[in-house]
Amino acid sequence: MNSLRFLAAAGVLLYHAFPVSVPGGFFGVLLFFVISGYLSAWQTLYAMENHTFSLGDYYRKRILRIYPALIIVIFSSIGVVSLVDMYRLADTPREVLSILLGYNNLWQIKMNSSYFTNLTNTSPFTHLWYIAILLQFDLVWPLLAGVYRVLRRGLGKGAALTVFFLLTFVSFLIMPVYVLMVKDANLTAVYYHTITRVFSLFAGMFAGMMRTERLSMRSLRFRSPHTARLSYLLFLILTVVLYIFARGTDLKVYLFGMQGYTILCCLMIEIMIMNRKALQFLIDSKISTFISSLSYEIYLWQYPVLFVLGILYPEGPWYIPLLGILLVLILSLWLHKFAGSLFSGRKKSRNASVRPAAQE
Repeated sequence: MNSLRFLAAAGVLLYHAFPVSVPGGFFGVLLFFVISGYLSAWQTLYAMENHTFSLGDYYRKRILRIYPALIIVIFSSIGVVSLVDMYRLADTPREVLSILLGYNNLWQIKMNSSYFTNLTNTSPFTHLWYIAILLQFDLVWPLLAGVYRVLRRGLGKGAALTVFFLLTFVSFLIMPVYVLMVKDANLTAVYYHTITRVFSLFAGMFAGMMRTERLSMRSLRFRSPHTARLSYLLFLILTVVLYIFARGTDLKVYLFGMQGYTILCCLMIEIMIMNRKALQFLIDSKISTFISSLSYEIYLWQYPVLFVLGILYPEGPWYIPLLGILLVLILSLWLHKFAGSLFSGRKKSRNASVRPAAQE
């Protein structure tokens, strides 16, 4: 899934660097969520099936994957911003606490912090709402997996999958129903809230369950390799179109846009798995593999770096965002190597990680 992580990371990074030219880049976070849900379900249920799952090991891997790099970025960013404009850090203690404890998305709703306002009018950590939802999902996922295994043993595979399909289906309805039922719905709350955003994680989760149960959609295994490549090309074109033309203030995005794209992401993952040989050049691309390996670090660094550059050069020349992207990549490579060396076994846990980088 390296090429999909690359696509997601590119969308989010370009959205933050060029919000006017790439206003729909936030769709990349949906792809990140789907991948995370998919890998969580597939890896955990596979381990449970083979009696190799350990709850303690599961949480240890998540903590080591998320927190070392996160803490480094937070406190180094605070140090730099304090030198540039310390008044921007007025609410930082409470904000940092919400980040570390995994409820930053809810804190941002309380603060009415819009994700679609000018970057320098927010906080260097506005993008970390995404990490909060992932942490919340990580916390409850082993419980959901345990419920699934109990249902599977007691009622059978079909009944267990049906229950989780219905759970996923209901999660898809929450966002559009809220937007339609609540007059002048607060789009900040709709965008940030766990309840309204969890559908993409659940969609990936259900697709991962189907893969674990070996119930793949055989109709997506194409006879001709050209069909698989055309499918990926169409998905790529659609994604780029959304990146360029979608806007976070458009109600259609919340009524059916995010939900439709989430379903397409699940189908694309299945197509790539079922047609691996035909899409080998994408799966093993050196560029996509490299960016994918840095995706979490890229996600962490992008907003603080662009935030500081926005303060220093509020009306800066066109190349300032490009300089910011370069700086993000350099810092991400450094952080990837440095944080990876802090704990033994970190590289092994990365392979089992569900983190894209996070992404936003």
